[in-house]
Amino acid sequence: MSKPNRKIVRLQQMRAQRAAVAKTQFVDVVFENEQGYEETCTFPVQDNWPLEVIEEVEEKGGNANINVLREIATPPEAFDRLIKVAHLTVGELKDILEEMDGEAGTDQGEGSGSSSSSASTPEPSVPTSSATTQVAA
Repeated sequence: MSKPNRKIVRLQQMRAQRAAVAKTQFVDVVFENEQGYEETCTFPVQDNWPLEVIEEVEEKGGNANINVLREIATPPEAFDRLIKVAHLTVGELKDILEEMDGEAGTDQGEGSGSSSSSASTPEPSVPTSSATTQVAA
């Protein structure tokens, strides 16, 4: 009898293996708030974004990428201050996203596979009208 052509993945076992690798799990962005004090806004790396948050944000409309970041930021109010008080630019947001994606993705020297889209980060400056974004893929 031949083996079935399927693989079984046990979620708890996979999570334990991922935790054992001990990669960076969070990116802290430190900025000066309106009182002149340093404030920290913490984001989980992109591999740790909860899918249910992405789905909820997409249902609400608006710029899905920015709204996802607002929902996953700790504390969420710090993200709003990061945008309004620190005047975060699109380029800076892209750099932060690269930090989140770079820490969670492939290591230097490893390829990202044959698809160039697997390593790309969606443009945060372009509002999307579709119900899905590259982040959710």
